[in-house]
Amino acid sequence: MSKDQIVKDRFLTAREVVEVFFEDKLKYSRVLKMTREGYLPAVKMGKAYVYSLKELEKWAEKNFSTPSWVKVTMN
Repeated sequence: MSKDQIVKDRFLTAREVVEVFFEDKLKYSRVLKMTREGYLPAVKMGKAYVYSLKELEKWAEKNFSTPSWVKVTMN
């Protein structure tokens, strides 16, 4: 297993998601709300949510790789 793969398989807390993944551009409360609404991929462990960096990157690729105006179907 390479060093890059170990980093990608890392799990984050909600605060780490705010700081590391979203680079403090979202508030902690917003990340929790998005998670509770099922928008962000996470697993609830006890009272806390755990996020996979790998899954968050897949989510970002899916949700941010195409501008919203492209979603208009062109036949």
